[in-house]
Amino acid sequence: MSGSEYDAIVVGAGPGGASAAFWLGQAGRRVLVLEKEHLPRYKPCGGGIPKPLFSRFPFDFSTVVEREIGQVRFRFRDGREVRAALPDRPVAMVMRDRFDALILQHARAEVRDGSPVTALRQDDSGVEVETRAGESFRARYLIGADGANSRVARLVGLRQRRQMGVALEAEVPADERLLAEYAETALFLFGVPPYGYMWVFPKAEHLSVGVGAFLGRAPALRERLEEEMGRLGIRLDGAPCHGHPLPIHLRRERLHCGRVLLVGDAAGLMDPLLGEGIRHAVDSGRLAAEAVLADRPARYTRGCSGASAPTCGPGYSGRGCSMSIRAAVLSWVCATRVSSTSSCVSLPGARRTDVWPCVPCRISCWARRSGGR
Repeated sequence: MSGSEYDAIVVGAGPGGASAAFWLGQAGRRVLVLEKEHLPRYKPCGGGIPKPLFSRFPFDFSTVVEREIGQVRFRFRDGREVRAALPDRPVAMVMRDRFDALILQHARAEVRDGSPVTALRQDDSGVEVETRAGESFRARYLIGADGANSRVARLVGLRQRRQMGVALEAEVPADERLLAEYAETALFLFGVPPYGYMWVFPKAEHLSVGVGAFLGRAPALRERLEEEMGRLGIRLDGAPCHGHPLPIHLRRERLHCGRVLLVGDAAGLMDPLLGEGIRHAVDSGRLAAEAVLADRPARYTRGCSGASAPTCGPGYSGRGCSMSIRAAVLSWVCATRVSSTSSCVSLPGARRTDVWPCVPCRISCWARRSGGR
């Protein structure tokens, strides 16, 4: 194969790939982004982002923010609920097509959409890829940002034992009453399905609702989603549902192979309690760019798995805990009678000895701590 040569090829134009392309372009490298879909493209995603994440970049995100969240509601399968205020509205809601496009718009990179990668080979000096159209390109490095079902990972033999959860999401029209009810509120419904949760996130003119299952089989997700949303007064009324995989990280593993590095969902970097992955995609994209600029790809895996990079996901951080422990905690929370400590919100009938790990406090810490790398 022969073709154009670049300093780096980025496969995938989501937040991880776009962020890597941005930082490499800022450093003056010649970058090619290959995206299999035609842009702009709809991306199923709740779209919740800690606002401090925006400070990673030297440009403004206000044009893509649809709502800001000042309250979180945690509802449990027995009908009880915990509410917690989030001071300063630290979480923003976005639509992924616009958010991803904004980062890519600022990247000094050549972008080719509708160009899925079908073949990849590497040697000591670089990586060559071929697209479905038969075009070939070569670069010194390649960053795989092509999602949980990453073809790049399969082509180089990474994440061979990966496990997947599943999510189903819909954009639901909402009347003025529902929009007012959820204007600054994110709702999480735990315990349905087992080892998973449902959500309601507000957008500018509609609600994003969905269901995610992290472990085990999860049949009839749409029916469950329609039933539980109906109890909340939210009707799907035939709204299209979009499914997508959730990468499950159960063990430490290499995230690079030779001159190929994986970021974001392709690397399995997802918060195992809430399924949030945008922040980890952005941070891993920058870490990958730094490793490429330093010509030290092994630094990337060490950065994501060491305590020096806690933002790359609790499963990788020396101060975090493994996915299997988190899954057990989530299962326990969903199966336990719920009440709260005095530091959160008191529930009727709650006893001091009937306590659970403070999930609202975790949300607040998640939003605030995301400001630092």
